[in-house]
Amino acid sequence: MKKMTFVHAICQPSDAVRGRLPVTAVLALAGTLAACGGSSSSSSDDGGPTDTTVSLPFEAVYNSSNDPVTCDGTLSGLGAGVDVQLEDFRLYLHDVRVTTSQQRELPLTLDDTLWQGSGVALLDFRDFVSCGTVPQTPNTDVTGTVALNEGERIDGVHFKIGLPESLNHTNLVDAATPLNVPTMHWSWQSGYKFMRLDVTVAGGDDFKLHLGSTDCAGDPEAGDSVSCDRGNRPEVRFDTFTPGQDTIVIDYAAMVATALDGVDDGGAPGCMSGVSDPECAGVFAALGLDLASGTPDSQLNQVAFRLK
Repeated sequence: MKKMTFVHAICQPSDAVRGRLPVTAVLALAGTLAACGGSSSSSSDDGGPTDTTVSLPFEAVYNSSNDPVTCDGTLSGLGAGVDVQLEDFRLYLHDVRVTTSQQRELPLTLDDTLWQGSGVALLDFRDFVSCGTVPQTPNTDVTGTVALNEGERIDGVHFKIGLPESLNHTNLVDAATPLNVPTMHWSWQSGYKFMRLDVTVAGGDDFKLHLGSTDCAGDPEAGDSVSCDRGNRPEVRFDTFTPGQDTIVIDYAAMVATALDGVDDGGAPGCMSGVSDPECAGVFAALGLDLASGTPDSQLNQVAFRLK
């Protein structure tokens, strides 16, 4: 099998590592990793499929003008017209697949990096650690390889938000990167926050968007198997996607369009995936999830993710 580089991939230091190291050590590690790039190319002439390196770029924005979310500035005009300050913007992805010009759907084998492992990727759009005083480089790309036939090209992409059930109840102490991030763990539901999108609202109630599996039973720390009645794993599919040209946009404004007005109407502050939380109905609809069952619903128009 021959190998070639399709799109250059960049790796960045992990929030998981930051959580385990002093700031000075993290900054030194970040400098060391700055030169880390995609895998080198090697090839053979056996005529078989080619291992092709793929980079999927993501952007997080807060309006239709594609203004990026940032810790260093106000995100204005959200929901009912409120202004907010970003506190957190991270999410997990898994089960990344591509469709091809030969009508095949193939799994993308994710690179093992500080941001990726066990088929899971952690995206982090904060330009400051915890939106505090220490600057950081966000991680906004998912990288991996796929075996393509000669002349075959990628023309679509599909992925799921969150962690697969088999990893969702991993013991945090023993977990490998990127699952060893305490601030992405949801101890009261025995699992992880698939999304953590937090803002403070000017003159209003804070809005925390924490997506994760709910109605879970079992204690993983006691060795119990855990099951959750509501998985809450959105599925995103783009049937047309051109690597090196298209960017996957996470539209925060679309997610909170009907939910964010500066006043919390009940339940957890914002939406923490509660089935009876008034703010969750609009958020789940934007993600293409049925709120009652926690499963993707093809009848809902998923608007939280789009291409540009």
